[in-house]
Amino acid sequence: MKNEEIAKAAGEPIKVLLAEDNPMDAVMIRAVLGWVDGATFEIDAFDRLGAAIERAKVVTFDVMLLDLGLLDAQGLDTFVHAHTALPGVPIVVLSGLADEQVAMQAVHKGAQDYLLKGPGMKDLLPRALRYAIERHHGQQKLERYTRELQEKNATLEEELRLAREVQQALLPQHYPHFSDLTSVHGRALQFAHRYCPATALSGDFFNILPISDHEAGVLICDVMGHGVRAAFIGALARGFILQFTPIASDPGRFLTSLNRVLTETLKQSGIEAFASAFYFVADVASQQMRYANAGHPSALMLRRDAGVVEWLQVERPFQPPLGLLEATTYPESRTVLSERDSIVLYTDGLYEQENAAGEQFGHQRLLDAVTGRLGEPCYTLLDELVKETQQFSGQKDFADDVCLVGMDVVDGSAFDQRAA
Repeated sequence: MKNEEIAKAAGEPIKVLLAEDNPMDAVMIRAVLGWVDGATFEIDAFDRLGAAIERAKVVTFDVMLLDLGLLDAQGLDTFVHAHTALPGVPIVVLSGLADEQVAMQAVHKGAQDYLLKGPGMKDLLPRALRYAIERHHGQQKLERYTRELQEKNATLEEELRLAREVQQALLPQHYPHFSDLTSVHGRALQFAHRYCPATALSGDFFNILPISDHEAGVLICDVMGHGVRAAFIGALARGFILQFTPIASDPGRFLTSLNRVLTETLKQSGIEAFASAFYFVADVASQQMRYANAGHPSALMLRRDAGVVEWLQVERPFQPPLGLLEATTYPESRTVLSERDSIVLYTDGLYEQENAAGEQFGHQRLLDAVTGRLGEPCYTLLDELVKETQQFSGQKDFADDVCLVGMDVVDGSAFDQRAA
């Protein structure tokens, strides 16, 4: 409670600024406020608004009684001028029968109350003044709390904006170049990605690890949930990756080791969370791809020369995601990697996007969308997948984080810098 509120509660006089140009009404108001039990009113009366405002610049008033028809101001403008000049003083409007409608308009613009002049003021006026002061103090508190909340929200938004910039900067900005140097032109790996966080921060991330001149390790990871918590756990997992670069050429060992350290850390911290992950190593020299899956949606392999799109199968399906079971081991699977082949990784926010009827985009639509664009390079294909999902849902924003990573095996002489 503020000091002036405590003083009023202790019986200190309520200071009233009266703007009234009718001497008889001014006398009646003084008489009414002089008969009140349990409260004392000190009244400064003026017949001009300008004089009343000037007085309020040197004396602090608890409340203002304002007639809308004064010698220097008339109608609603009287209140507007007073309210603008004295924003810290609650105003009760005095109204005659002829301007009751105007008085009601003044209330809509910020007056605490309005009273009709007459004998009824005897019971209503003291109560109206006290209630006006209490409401005004309540409004001031609410406005103060609102400002404080807005300031805290602005600070939080700025911190989230900076955190998002850092998170975006941690994603690969330039893809390493990988090629087969055993032939004249050789094969090269061309990458693309699209990143659509659902909120300021995302739990989805990916990384491209340079294992050798002709081997690339590609990881996509999706932390449970989204927002700050998911982003924190994602940053934790991302930090562990550097520990296992010596074994990055072995997808099974890589995910097994990452799972062990992440599970231990989450358990020690008392955090219940998990992250799905898909990791593959593409070797353009041996024309082979090795991969392992930790509870992540299966990758799509585009066999352009054969004209087919297929889900990549793992040796043991339905492996748990990272962070749940410390003793989990992830087996390695292999497939042929030919020129003009492509692979698309994605997180579940893409195919779980719903339309207005609550229907998900789903795996089959995703497969059909990729199959229908089999001839397009990944940097175009990923854009089209995002657009088609948005059109299906009728929403530009996704309900969950979405991350897509694409890799094309191309003729080294036809390497397209637009994807890099």
